[in-house]
Amino acid sequence: MDKISTIKENILQYIEKQSISKTDFYEKTGFSASNFKGKGLNSEIGGDKIVKILSLYKDINIEWLITGKGSMLKSDLNTPSDSSVNYGREEKNLIPLYDGVVTAGMQETAILDPTQQPAEMIDAGDWFRDATAAMRVHGDSMYPEYKSGSIAALREVKNKRLVVYGQDYLLETSEYRVIKRLQKSDLPQNWLACSVNEEKYESSGRLIHEPFDVHIDDVTRLYQVLGNVKRNQSSSVIHANKFN
Repeated sequence: MDKISTIKENILQYIEKQSISKTDFYEKTGFSASNFKGKGLNSEIGGDKIVKILSLYKDINIEWLITGKGSMLKSDLNTPSDSSVNYGREEKNLIPLYDGVVTAGMQETAILDPTQQPAEMIDAGDWFRDATAAMRVHGDSMYPEYKSGSIAALREVKNKRLVVYGQDYLLETSEYRVIKRLQKSDLPQNWLACSVNEEKYESSGRLIHEPFDVHIDDVTRLYQVLGNVKRNQSSSVIHANKFN
């Protein structure tokens, strides 16, 4: 059974064990009965739905939900090491981690999917309590602010008018996904997307990562970059304990 199907099987186990009405569960989460029957059981479950389930049913052990390993409920866990990591916090700030951030050039275009399954869940710590997602950084156009291989903590911006010039944002269009520093453009209804890396070609003296204009209406999703974390271990739940 694949990973997606396993998650749905685990959801069914959870609501049965906790005597939760399926009708009530479907209504609260936005699922339907068909999502958990026949072919629907093998269909994709979006990362946004996983996050919603975790926010509604806080007793679920996230590692068990995603991998099927360990205890179903947090109350069954015996993890003294986790309490030392939390430094007194009642619960971890888990956010979904997605792959596919491009900072070095359009040749590394990612396939964008708003229902994309998160690669895993990470604990971004108290500094990023308002983060809604995280994505891995690739390339060097934003170096040294964002080193390749690090993880950017993000907060989705619903209103594009709330953009603050001089701040860093992740932009998604139908063609690419990039982190850039936004500045005011000379063109109406455009942003100027700027890189931090100021390396130049020796032959011409031109910037390797030149700024470019982005039409605001071409941006399908927008995230403010709250900060940058370095991953130091690989597991179903990552503790992001070093801030750059």
